[in-house]
Amino acid sequence: MLYMTSFNLKEGRVREFQAWVKKNEDLFQKYAPKGWTYRGTYGYVLGFGRFGAATMWECKTYGSFDNWREHDDPTWMRLFGEMQDLVTNDVGESVLLREIGDVRVLEKSTLEEPKTRRAR
Repeated sequence: MLYMTSFNLKEGRVREFQAWVKKNEDLFQKYAPKGWTYRGTYGYVLGFGRFGAATMWECKTYGSFDNWREHDDPTWMRLFGEMQDLVTNDVGESVLLREIGDVRVLEKSTLEEPKTRRAR
């Protein structure tokens, strides 16, 4: 699953944020919670989107969110503290995406299923 969190940066601090991310990207992965893979920090460009930047993470299970919540590694906590100094307090947005083939579908299908000999 891909977990993306979008946010805005404080005015006049975009270059500082960019340099900070480049300096710390390896640490995000090294000190990430169990079950998480850092996929990068991205900037919205050309006016597309409502935010200035986003981070992308990958995890395999919903239980990984418990690992994230309980993770208190000092380097990890320092990184997020520093990041908070560079982003606004505005409400951001998070999305969780799962590969479509793995999405559990609960609706009644309108597709006709092929009938086997048993179903006939």
